[in-house]
Amino acid sequence: MPINEERRKRARELYFNYGRTTHEIAKTERMSIRDISSILKEEESKQQKYKQHEMSTKAYKLFSKKKSTVDVAIELNLSEPEVSKTLIEYCRLKKLDKLNSIFKETNGKLSPFLKLYKLLIRQRGMSIENVVNAVDIDIHKLPYMESLYRQAKDEVDKMQRTRQETENYTN
Repeated sequence: MPINEERRKRARELYFNYGRTTHEIAKTERMSIRDISSILKEEESKQQKYKQHEMSTKAYKLFSKKKSTVDVAIELNLSEPEVSKTLIEYCRLKKLDKLNSIFKETNGKLSPFLKLYKLLIRQRGMSIENVVNAVDIDIHKLPYMESLYRQAKDEVDKMQRTRQETENYTN
């Protein structure tokens, strides 16, 4: 026979608020220890989920204040996997998950992107639009320009040989 919510509430109250043991609750409330254990496990699971949610919220607040992962781990006494998981969740919430997908696609090798950022944006003061245009030129137009350069170089070489031959012939 299922236990109604009032009896469940009473069992939780006796255990968590009054420190009664499962045996004491079983005796006074006329419930089986198996039912009491089930009720208590369910409650502990709810409390654990609430604590996790509360911890995530605190971590999100710290990340929004530009705290580092190390600072968050220390302040909230979390392990690296917990902080990393929470940071990924935070990035999704802030719509920064594209950065995470790029990180995964490049197997964590973001140094070319950082080099591009440092060299072109910070040092040369280029806008992101300028960088995008430069990369577009590099991808689409540079091979053609390299081909033109080789053709011009070949022409210059050919003209120099002809000139040299002409000088040799006239001397």
